[in-house]
Amino acid sequence: MKKLAILLTIIFYQTAIYSQSEKYPFDIEIKGKGEAIILIPGLASSGTVWEQTVDTLQKNYECHILTLAGFANQKAISLENGYLPVIQTEIVRYIKNELIEKPILIGHSLGGFLSLSIASSQPELLNKIIVVDSYPFMSLAFNPNATAENVIPQAKMMKEMMLSTPDSVFIQQQKKTMPTMVTDSTNIQMAIEWSMQSDRETVAQAMFEIMTTDLRNDVEKVKIPILVLGSWYGAKDYGITKKIVQTNYKNQFLNAANCQIKVAETAKHFIMWDEPKWFINSVEAFISYEE
Repeated sequence: MKKLAILLTIIFYQTAIYSQSEKYPFDIEIKGKGEAIILIPGLASSGTVWEQTVDTLQKNYECHILTLAGFANQKAISLENGYLPVIQTEIVRYIKNELIEKPILIGHSLGGFLSLSIASSQPELLNKIIVVDSYPFMSLAFNPNATAENVIPQAKMMKEMMLSTPDSVFIQQQKKTMPTMVTDSTNIQMAIEWSMQSDRETVAQAMFEIMTTDLRNDVEKVKIPILVLGSWYGAKDYGITKKIVQTNYKNQFLNAANCQIKVAETAKHFIMWDEPKWFINSVEAFISYEE
């Protein structure tokens, strides 16, 4: 169970800030000018995770950097109606209210899942999406027999374990897990701090929803270009190979009409941190290409 938990977890020009309490259940920092790009961090992460990426992109694009409710010191929201559905609705509202043209979405992990879900539910809303180390159905990547229904008991168990773990134990778990997701020691410490600063109920609920939601059929509705950037290196000690990851991504995005899949050589889950040059080169080539 512990191994599975680790594997599942693996999975500035102008500046403006909208306070979370003002309009939306997330903080937004805006840098640069040009075509809009929205950057969505992953589970329990701050928008700061995109800092190096934004340093390059803001030269030609207007970057909208989010930090989601309940993560990294952000105020939590009511979970009565779930977490991801509420955040998704609010990101869509933000795009419709605040942006003139169709944006590009770049999402890491949970943010990638949200990007894919928004693109499938709002086919005309976006220009392109970049999914960073996230699957349409995460549980299937680690269990070939997984369905959205049969993983519910396991997902409930993991949620309950996360909620019942004392902070003193939880931080030790994070110290063991994070090095499988990040290479640099400074970045490891930063990610651990974000995790400890995140609302545990929010993190547990978001993880539960990702584990039990299958978007594979919805991928067919996405007609805009998709770039998927995957990693395998952080899970190599658990028998995961680059070929396995490539096959998993290919199978899960099989119904996507216009999808490129690239897997990093040595980056762990936080690809933008571990292979920044490869990452930004891949991103820039994709977003600048006109079909």
